[in-house]
Amino acid sequence: MTNDLHFDIADQRINYTGLQEREDFNTDRIIEFNHRHGSVLRNYDIELVRGHQILLDEHTNNRSNLGSLRNRQLRESAILAAALSSAAVGLTGGRGAIRNYAEDDQTKEVKERLKRANDRTAAQIMSEVLQTTTETFPVGEEVLIESTITEGVRMKPGKEAGGNPTISVGALFGKKHHRARYGMPMTPNVTLLSMGNDVVEGTTKSIMGHHSSLTTLFLTESNVKRHLPDIYVQRWMAGVDFAEFNPRETNLVDAAHHIADAYGTGNLNDLCAFFLERPRHDPAVAALNKAGVATPYDIDGDMFPAIILGHEGLDFPNGRRLNSFIGEIGGSAEWAVGVLPLVWRGGQALGMLTSHTALTKANMTSEQKWKERFHFTEEEFIMIQDARFEHKPYFKIGDILEDPYAGGISAFGAITDNFYLPFMKGVTADPENNSFTVNVLTVNSLGRMDCWCLTFAACTSLEKSKQLIASPKDNLEKLTGGDLRQAITDIVENDQERKRYKIAFRNEYYPALIPMNDRMVLLEHAIEALIEREALTAHDREIVEITKELADHWFVPHSY
Repeated sequence: MTNDLHFDIADQRINYTGLQEREDFNTDRIIEFNHRHGSVLRNYDIELVRGHQILLDEHTNNRSNLGSLRNRQLRESAILAAALSSAAVGLTGGRGAIRNYAEDDQTKEVKERLKRANDRTAAQIMSEVLQTTTETFPVGEEVLIESTITEGVRMKPGKEAGGNPTISVGALFGKKHHRARYGMPMTPNVTLLSMGNDVVEGTTKSIMGHHSSLTTLFLTESNVKRHLPDIYVQRWMAGVDFAEFNPRETNLVDAAHHIADAYGTGNLNDLCAFFLERPRHDPAVAALNKAGVATPYDIDGDMFPAIILGHEGLDFPNGRRLNSFIGEIGGSAEWAVGVLPLVWRGGQALGMLTSHTALTKANMTSEQKWKERFHFTEEEFIMIQDARFEHKPYFKIGDILEDPYAGGISAFGAITDNFYLPFMKGVTADPENNSFTVNVLTVNSLGRMDCWCLTFAACTSLEKSKQLIASPKDNLEKLTGGDLRQAITDIVENDQERKRYKIAFRNEYYPALIPMNDRMVLLEHAIEALIEREALTAHDREIVEITKELADHWFVPHSY
């Protein structure tokens, strides 16, 4: 359904009229960048040849400093991780991959396989950039990064198989001896950082080649109080700090008034509340439209609009500005990764856990799904208690992170053209010049927002760089038996390839792995459960068995 108040953001395009203050990189800055990140760039045989930075918001929140992120190499590593992971999806054929299939062959199974491939590629490169960077820091500047907020979960409740490749909870990036000591007393000269990520936001869009698909991450000095369970979160957000309210006791229209008052207008006709186009949202959309609130929607991806809510110049053709979420329901990782930069910019957000199972049931009306969104299963109640949310009917980012304003940075790499910030173009390749260009939005803990446009050139050839940037698992997909064993043997006997493969193995099979002092506990029963759920295949079982035999020192021995 589309009307003047409920419209597709792809049809009613935002016309950005806000600040765009451009600064081109001079020769010295490019040389310094290549020197600073040489260890990473050499992995893919590339170098930066051109770049510029667009300042979008120079306001600061006066509640933070960059902390250890004052280290430019560390700060830029997050930007580089977002840039190269999005470039990897764009260059290796993952973007728009479904177009290689005839329409009749575009089955659900094919789409899921392609989505897994894009998640795999992005997770691989994001991990490699962070690992390579953290290995290079001298004593006194060392850091250890733990992935703490992510989509990674052993099994999703409801109908989703779960288990798509990602950087899972517990993944560590740092020097080997620091990773081995994690959880034990660490020397004061090593800074501990927390990481949040959704390696590809808008995964369906990425395989379709549709707009606004991104790679996403943040780094922060803050410790994590709670791990969000990987179930749905209902959300209320604005680009300003609104008065806290209990959404369990507040209807949507009253919540809209709270947000409108915070913007200083009190007029619901000034609000644009974003929604994913899902049947579960029909009752909320109808109630808000009746009250005069516009509800622009998108088919996939609800993180990026959260990041930029209320920013000056985000105007739809009807004159309304993208400025709120009021009752929309989406993923928990997307909530956290989008909310932190929003709060840095001066915004506010509330979240409330909802039942993934109830909202993904078949043969239920929209009204039934909306009414039963808090009808949790026993499994979901256990997840909620394990995450210590049983006494939190709703939460803010301060309930997840000890100090949301600790030093930090977030980065969002454009895989496809972005419709929210139209100047953010997707990955583009220039084969004649052996180069590619990628755009990355950044928000740091000061509240400053910039867009980086980076052009890299291949030192040898673009084809060679594409091969270097591909996931190691890609070369194993069509191998079985002796050929598969030989391929894995060749990998584990090569120092560089072994490092890459260990990352790939961890990102792929994390639902059946428990990280422990830089080793892994392999849960073989979980592998079988994931195969039964069709998250993994028998081919994956073969890969795991061969890897466990050839790289047994990676694993913690245990009995079954």
